[in-house]
Amino acid sequence: MGLASIGYLRIQASDADAWMDFGTGILGLMDAGREDTAGARCLRMDRHPFRFMIEPGDSDRLLACGLEYRCKDDFDSVCADLESAGFSVSAGDAAEAERLCVSEFASVTDPGGNLLELYWGRKLDYQPLVSPTGVSAFVTGDEYTGDMGFGHAVVPAPDIEASIDFYTGLIGLAISDDLYPPMPEGAPEARVVFMHADNPRQHSLALYNQPSPLGVVHMMVEVSTLDEVGRALDRANKGGHPVIASLGRHVNDNMCSFYVLAPGGIAVEYGYDGLLVDWDTYTPTVSTEGDLWGHEYNFPG
Repeated sequence: MGLASIGYLRIQASDADAWMDFGTGILGLMDAGREDTAGARCLRMDRHPFRFMIEPGDSDRLLACGLEYRCKDDFDSVCADLESAGFSVSAGDAAEAERLCVSEFASVTDPGGNLLELYWGRKLDYQPLVSPTGVSAFVTGDEYTGDMGFGHAVVPAPDIEASIDFYTGLIGLAISDDLYPPMPEGAPEARVVFMHADNPRQHSLALYNQPSPLGVVHMMVEVSTLDEVGRALDRANKGGHPVIASLGRHVNDNMCSFYVLAPGGIAVEYGYDGLLVDWDTYTPTVSTEGDLWGHEYNFPG
């Protein structure tokens, strides 16, 4: 049993309209046009009914990561293992499962305080993607099932060893790279542990050993050409959205990308050419550099 993919994010936004404008006009995602009793707005990038649910609130933060299992047996098994290990697993009700477009889900909080929604049986929408900016395709795996997930997310894990044990021992992830990036003098030591699901993407979730007030360090979406990365960078600059990392390429996952802040401050990596891995022949790595070239960082304030 392994985790299939990272399926969706639920994001709270103090200005949901601005987030939707950013998602459609800068990232090129499609407004799913879904009606929601709580007033949430949804963004599509493939045939999944949504990959990002934007929920109105009084602050900006990640609410939950949706983690997908391939079948009910895998889902039931991981829930049982979590309960046996002493974690509180809350079964989702039928109405909320319908809202999330899944057959069944359960919620659990990881050692870093991050809420996870474990699910199986995503109810797909087979209408094709129509990107308002003309993005031809987002890289999510199989054209119909999106079996590699939306991309990846990096979440805070101040007790990183406990979090590693949780995700590798119970959730069904495995380590692909352990990064100790160089830091400015006087800054605390940083560590980022990259973990892969049961799909070829080099990592689907990563753990950062420091807290984050937003509940997420960054999220990533991937497009199919470098030109689309460049066009998105032009749109971000023209729209006045803070670009906090210039175009560059990572060492471990080969992604060529830039980073931009969404309304409310969540960082979004927009990339191309991410590494796909045959896990039967791969040996996990330890890295001391995050970037092969580029990625000059410019954080606001």
